[in-house]
Amino acid sequence: MFGQSRWIWPNRHHWDIANSYALFRKSFQLGALPLQAPLFITADQSYRLFVNGQFVARGPARGVQSHWPYDEIDIRKYLKKGRNVLAIRAYNPGRSTYQYLSAGFAGLLVAASWGKNHIVSDATWKSIRQTSARRDTIQASMQLFNQEHVDLRLETGDWTAVDFDDSSWEEPTSDRVWNGGPWYSLEPREMPMLREEEIPPGKLIGSGQGPCAAGYRDVRDVVALRYQEDRSHSATSSPAELIKISPVPAGEFRSYLIDLGKTVVGNFTFEIHNCRGGEIIDTHYSETIDQNTLTPDLVLLNHCRNSIGDRLVCRPGDAVHVFYHHYGFRYLAITVRDSAVDFQIALRFRRVGYPLQRNGSFLSSDSDLNRIWETCAWTQQCCSLDAYVDTPWREQAQWWGDARVQAWNTFHLDGDTRLFRRGIRQIAEQTTPDGLTYGHAPTMAHECVLPDFTLIWMLTIWDFYWQTGSTEPFLSHEAQIQRALAYFRGRVDERTGLITYDERYWLFLDWTDIYREGSSSVYNLWLLLALEKMALLYRKTGQRQKAAALESWAGELRLSLSRLINDRGFLCDGIDRDGELIRKSGIHAQTLALMVKLKGINQKSVISDLLLPFIQGNSAPASKPSAYWITYCFSLLSEMGCGAEIVEFIRKHWLPMADHGTTWEDFQPCRGEQSFSHAWSAHPLYHLMQTVGGITQSAPAWREVIFRPLFHDKSCRTTIPTPHGNIHSHWQKCGDLVEVELVLPEGISARVVLPGVKRQISKGTSRWQISGRKQASHGCK
Repeated sequence: MFGQSRWIWPNRHHWDIANSYALFRKSFQLGALPLQAPLFITADQSYRLFVNGQFVARGPARGVQSHWPYDEIDIRKYLKKGRNVLAIRAYNPGRSTYQYLSAGFAGLLVAASWGKNHIVSDATWKSIRQTSARRDTIQASMQLFNQEHVDLRLETGDWTAVDFDDSSWEEPTSDRVWNGGPWYSLEPREMPMLREEEIPPGKLIGSGQGPCAAGYRDVRDVVALRYQEDRSHSATSSPAELIKISPVPAGEFRSYLIDLGKTVVGNFTFEIHNCRGGEIIDTHYSETIDQNTLTPDLVLLNHCRNSIGDRLVCRPGDAVHVFYHHYGFRYLAITVRDSAVDFQIALRFRRVGYPLQRNGSFLSSDSDLNRIWETCAWTQQCCSLDAYVDTPWREQAQWWGDARVQAWNTFHLDGDTRLFRRGIRQIAEQTTPDGLTYGHAPTMAHECVLPDFTLIWMLTIWDFYWQTGSTEPFLSHEAQIQRALAYFRGRVDERTGLITYDERYWLFLDWTDIYREGSSSVYNLWLLLALEKMALLYRKTGQRQKAAALESWAGELRLSLSRLINDRGFLCDGIDRDGELIRKSGIHAQTLALMVKLKGINQKSVISDLLLPFIQGNSAPASKPSAYWITYCFSLLSEMGCGAEIVEFIRKHWLPMADHGTTWEDFQPCRGEQSFSHAWSAHPLYHLMQTVGGITQSAPAWREVIFRPLFHDKSCRTTIPTPHGNIHSHWQKCGDLVEVELVLPEGISARVVLPGVKRQISKGTSRWQISGRKQASHGCK
């Protein structure tokens, strides 16, 4: 399709492209409208497409230049007979970020063919470097792109409009063929375009005024500037669609605080009316505020250097500007400076996200659980963009430990596997020379190589098989699996048979005080899980010798770990560099040891003396599982029938998150520094469906489930999407009886575990009545 197209860019593709925006226009005539009008388009790094003045789409999905992604968009509804204009704003950071690896080149590539109408990107286009966008702004965070500062006085009108005069624009450089370096091949994005919709821009909840900090007219960082000023607001309440700005004395500002009600992801359109010219509008996006002073929270110069904001300088009269980058946030602080006359700001907000569908559902008579489930579902939506991202706020990085939990969320909410499959491949494509995957990819974060996340990556290949029944990812990435396993084989201490800490890399394990030096039990248990799951996939694909080799290694590792079990039947946390036993026995190690059924572990004591006291709030271990890692504790306890304990823990710790609107990075994150929109803690979404809803997958591709509902409160309806169709469960208390119904699509059977009901295999639609006397026996063992 791109055979005649050329990569185009103003001036040179690789000259002075740091934090650069470029504008493009292409005019063409249509004598008749085609039935369909697919446009093939991509840009390095990104683009925003307008057709005849209307915004159409943004893209492409994140990728790497050797097989760069492109988009196919049907623009038929935007076309008209006669003259049409494609207008594109493209961006290249000129450097790498946590979601992009720069190859030092920028470019736009377009192709279309509708009957006799052909469009290709070439020297016939018009282009210009956007000089109104300041180039030397600070990064919005250590992981993201730069702040966007635009001076509208340097622009001459709506460059997207059909009748805009682009005669002064230049011919772009077009010396790069479509498959020339660094873009040697192209691939479809393998996922739908992001869904975009306009939603109300929130409520105005505060206003303030004060003196501007020195040098406010010429700054690289508008958020740090605000840190030198009074950021508090007095309470007010009105819609935010239209903000009327009154004049302020020279050198002072007016500020406005807007609440979107919960975290959203997207970008604002500012419509400015009746400006004198030169007014400055600064923005700061935050997730939390001080409720007493209505001050946006920010820890200045924190690890991630969060400084998420933009600047707009107004031209005389009216103007419209759409900020380019999308962020996740709840609160927007707008600071207006040099406003000598009355003018107005009309706000519109365009929400963006992956088009997840609500195929799954959870509805309990307990309204608290419903709020928590909805909060988890919304958080998963916010963290689903062109990849699973840890948070849409400060990073937007495809962290793979996070992605594993997000995939489980998605399988229960939607059933879609495309983000997961694409991510598995992208993680496989960025490795160290010795075979470890990066913690997220594509990325410039060479400090973010997490050996335990490489093991998690292997386990996600198993997860894909478990969800779909497909071994395709395993076969496609088998060579990378072998490279990674060779690294771990090289880390085995011959004295202990355990793998050891490698100080070149970041052994994450969890956000808690957990043993990492020497040979960590938790680290080795992750390896054991990976070895055994990969061995199963080798057997599934008929590779018996490779399976046997991994099974043998796993057997040796089991024996080595069993030597760390103490007299109580608890697994010690590891062995230090001198060969001394670490006698502490933490929750993480016991959880994984029980998950792999390590011989010698005292299951009863671990559950009753360690896990349940912690879950019930009766103990406070030094190494507490984080809001992310505790999903593994929940999964284990769910197998033991401890659903009631799980539900009460979720209620206690997730209700504050439900009040905020999204789940958090941890149970008590630092405001203004850590994230309040983290889907790695949105796992109550599926744990509630498994416990109260009663449905737990127990075979690949959902061919079998265990049905064991927890009769919490009065009733519950649950729907879970599967490759075979939706599973529905419903139970309701009616006097002294509980009426239970399970509906299974063809191809799925259920092992039914109900109090007072003989164990049985169910298919199709089944109903039971359970007496109240039997319900109490249905608990944790």
